[in-house]
Amino acid sequence: MLARWLGYLTVIFTLTLPGLALSADSDLAQRLQNLQQLHTELAQDRADLSEEYRVLAGNQLLHQVLQEQRSQLPQLETEDVSQRLAELRLNYFQLQREQRQPGLSLQQRQQLQQEQQELGEIIEQLVELTRAQYLLAADIAAFQQQLDEYLFWTPSNPPMNADWWRQFPQRALQQTQRISSEITTIPASISLTLTPISLLLALLLILLIARRRRIKALITLYDTRIKKSDDPPPPWIIPAGLALNALLVLPFSLSLLLLGEFISHREAAGINLGAGFTAVALAWFMVAFLRKLVKPSGFAELYFNWSTERCDILRRYLTYLAYGLLPTSFVLAFTTQQELQISTDVLGMLILSLASVYLIGTTIYLLRALPPMYHSTFWHRLIGLALLLLPISLLFILTSGYYYTALKLSGYYLATFYIVILWLITEASVERWMQFSYERMRRDISDASTDEPATLELIEESQTQNSSQQAEIDPDKAQQQSQRLAHFALLIAFSFILYAIWSEATVALEYLDTQFLWQNMDDGESALSIGNLLSAFFIALVGYLLARNLPGLLEMLFLSRLKLEVGTSYAVTSLLNYVVVSVAIILFLGTLGVSWNQLQWLAAGLTVGLGFGLQEIFANFISGLIIFFERPLRVGDIITLDNLSGRVAKIRIRATVITDFDRRDIIVPNRNFITGKFVNWSLSNTVTRLIIKVGVAYGSDLQKTQEILLDIAQQEEMILDDPPPQALFLSFGESTLDHELRVHVGHLKDRNPTIDAVNREIDRRFREAGIEIAFNQVDIHFRNALGLEQLVEQRKA
Repeated sequence: MLARWLGYLTVIFTLTLPGLALSADSDLAQRLQNLQQLHTELAQDRADLSEEYRVLAGNQLLHQVLQEQRSQLPQLETEDVSQRLAELRLNYFQLQREQRQPGLSLQQRQQLQQEQQELGEIIEQLVELTRAQYLLAADIAAFQQQLDEYLFWTPSNPPMNADWWRQFPQRALQQTQRISSEITTIPASISLTLTPISLLLALLLILLIARRRRIKALITLYDTRIKKSDDPPPPWIIPAGLALNALLVLPFSLSLLLLGEFISHREAAGINLGAGFTAVALAWFMVAFLRKLVKPSGFAELYFNWSTERCDILRRYLTYLAYGLLPTSFVLAFTTQQELQISTDVLGMLILSLASVYLIGTTIYLLRALPPMYHSTFWHRLIGLALLLLPISLLFILTSGYYYTALKLSGYYLATFYIVILWLITEASVERWMQFSYERMRRDISDASTDEPATLELIEESQTQNSSQQAEIDPDKAQQQSQRLAHFALLIAFSFILYAIWSEATVALEYLDTQFLWQNMDDGESALSIGNLLSAFFIALVGYLLARNLPGLLEMLFLSRLKLEVGTSYAVTSLLNYVVVSVAIILFLGTLGVSWNQLQWLAAGLTVGLGFGLQEIFANFISGLIIFFERPLRVGDIITLDNLSGRVAKIRIRATVITDFDRRDIIVPNRNFITGKFVNWSLSNTVTRLIIKVGVAYGSDLQKTQEILLDIAQQEEMILDDPPPQALFLSFGESTLDHELRVHVGHLKDRNPTIDAVNREIDRRFREAGIEIAFNQVDIHFRNALGLEQLVEQRKA
């Protein structure tokens, strides 16, 4: 199908623009016509290919045809003609300027005009030719993408059923003989010529062998420093230790790489075998490096604080994994180099299927032996299920005859495995850094606790206990949230790397966008595909993780460093939570095909209905937004609302949680703070006034009483000098001379301790001065005492 247009390419894409002459007008026109014709034929070929795939879908022979067509696709390199076009345009304007020079004859002027016109036509045709070249290159790239998609979803081999197993001995013998004959030609093709890559590998190998003793000494030195030091290790010691352990296990892998480089230069068999050695070298390095980290009293135990049991389990698992990983890596690399022979590769199918079964068994062993990941049974089971589904799905695809697809996926899985290993090592290093960060945060909170009001007790004795509480995000809770978000951030970072690995597969996975779960037959546009459903699930998962863990991440990275007030940081994180949830819902519905045009009438009806039925909820919702922006109260403030006093624990979008002094959580609707009156004891100033009333007996020395009260106020440390204390004689009571001692304290937590200390001192000082603290007394006078005496005598008788 491609034969009729491949011949054009050798002519079209060898255009030598710098040698272009003005007489090339017809040549450019012919080439442009050829490109346009080729573009039309290519579009027809793509249409024919789509029809062939529709008719022959699921047929093994179709895969061979597609593979041959894909191998015939040329690698086009369109020449950048921007510089040449700029030169031609400059010549065009130069001719235009020459026409305006004085002294030119009519014949000369006409000749310049003709040259300018011809040059303009050449420029125009050259622009069209360049545009046609890029369009053709884009068409060929789209054709290749279409072929990749069809190859991915087309079986390449017979399924591994009973017939396959009956034919296996004969086909395996034929394949073995073919591979043996190819391998026998390798020794003659081995090149010992040092290329730059082989020279670099050889020098690095010699250097590592020569410095091996020094590397071991440095590792021992760092390990001893970690064991004996009580202080946190310096930040550089973890990456330095990782690098040294990697260098220690690198020589054997370098030897395999060097061998593969020597034999992969000439013959096809040597190239295939060299690719296999390269893949085995990488797999061996990963396994050996990880086993080095988890050895007894090794890097993982000392630097990452991994338990001995966990390291033992991982070490045994890596040993088992090596038996399946090394042959699988070799088969993948060896087979990928000869895709045209995939349909006859029965040995590769057998090895890959056995490796999948082996991987399923080792994964089950690892999941049963390890403790729950992230200290969560849910995540342990979820990750374990994902790890099991990979080899199970691969085995199912392989036994169904999709060997080409299984090879592609296996390569992606293997690269993903290496990235996940890097992810886990990075995650362990980040967790160590986070531990030190939160230790500093706890120290900062402890230092600031002496300057922040904690709680207020107006009646109860829990003042001292509540004073130690901080109206900030709990460091332990924030650390847990930050750890989850750190894992999530690493997931996002490594997702970009994984996307680069899986980018070729995403082209094939676009096939899922054509598999509809639901479609509107009227307009044909409203549809829900499997791809839409998976995208919506991913958006929901990301939105959930962000909304759940955003406060802890912001507190650790930004808010704790800005020294903001508690209420400000809480308002920022809460509002961002609402924004994240809203955006996630909009994207989720949009991915599922729900647009605003479909929801606006429903939203209008619901708005009217909810406006009447849920007006209280909407009022509280708006009041919550006002509280966030206006901030009449903040988390940690001490407030009094009617007969309720307590500390603001949480401000939510509908209601506020207040913890009273009995440690009860009381839910108060937000509208009460907007439409009603309440007292905020710590909104702008924590200084409050205390009024201590005392009554002395009639006849007491008033001057001395006032002096004693003022002296007590001046000697008490918790009482402020500004405003100054006042001792006032205010009224004559029924049996007391009423005085008031008016003083100010700097913090709410000092109110009750100050009242207690002042009252005790007043009682002591008044007794020493002979001043009586009067109490209410009533004198009763009887008018008829004689009758009362007779009644008493009768009772005695």
